[in-house]
Parts: sequence; structure tokens; C-alpha cells
Amino acid sequence: MATMPKSTPRSLLLFLLLATPFFLLPHPSSSSAFLIKKDSPQEDTEVVNEAHVVVLTAANFSSFLAVRRHVVVDFYTPWCYWSRKLAPEYAAAAAHLADKGLDVALAKVDATQDSDLVRAHGVDGYPTVLFFVDGVPRHFPYYGERTK
Repeated sequence: MATMPKSTPRSLLLFLLLATPFFLLPHPSSSSAFLIKKDSPQEDTEVVNEAHVVVLTAANFSSFLAVRRHVVVDFYTPWCYWSRKLAPEYAAAAAHLADKGLDVALAKVDATQDSDLVRAHGVDGYPTVLFFVDGVPRHFPYYGERTK
């Protein structure tokens, strides 16, 4: 004959949480601590001055990397939240490097337009930022904030 396991305070708490009716939870439209506010539409339509960011495609990728010694390439997608969040910081960094006169070019590749180029560089998440020296990608892991 099988015996029932002994109830513990932890199992009772789990049971109560699972048995709580969902109609007791606050409605998403009410003002509560559980409400997650969406980003304002102004953030999505924010105008970013990308004058110093070079747009690369499959047609000009190799020739651009052949001309410049140091190139940082952002592989992005327009629909990705993190890609959109990186864009103004990336543009500010490009402007800062241009103002300082450093020989580092910041470029970007739209992964939705150039999927062959994305696959060739092993990009599987967005945004992916790769650092190229003399046309060869250098894999330097970076775990800091994505700011200018």
C-alpha cells in the first residue's frame, strides 16, 4: 500500500500558490505594483544622428574592411528591442571617435537585409558587435554596459 508523503510548510505554500484563483490577481489595467509599463512611443521614434556610422551591405562589406584597419560592426535587426536601444549609444560613440580623430570606424549591418553576411560571421543573436582588425574578426568578450 502506497503512503502519501508528509506535508511540509514548503509544499503547503506551493499548493496555496497554485490553487490561488487567477481572478484574485489585479487586472493589468489597474494601477498596481504588478503593472509593467510599456516604453513610450517617443523612444521608438527618437531621431538618432548616425552621420558617423557606416551602413554596410554584402556589396561593400569586404571592400570597406580592406580599406580600414580597425572596424567595429554592429549586426542588428530593426525589430529587436536591444538593437534599438544600442543605436543611439553606438551613434554617439561613432561621433566621439570621429571627433577625437581615431582610426576606428563604426559600422552597422541590417541582419534582415543581409542574412548571408550574418551567417558567414556566425551571428545568431542581436545586436552582435564584432571588432575587426585588418578585416579579421577578433573575438574579445565584453560584458559591460552598452553605452558610449
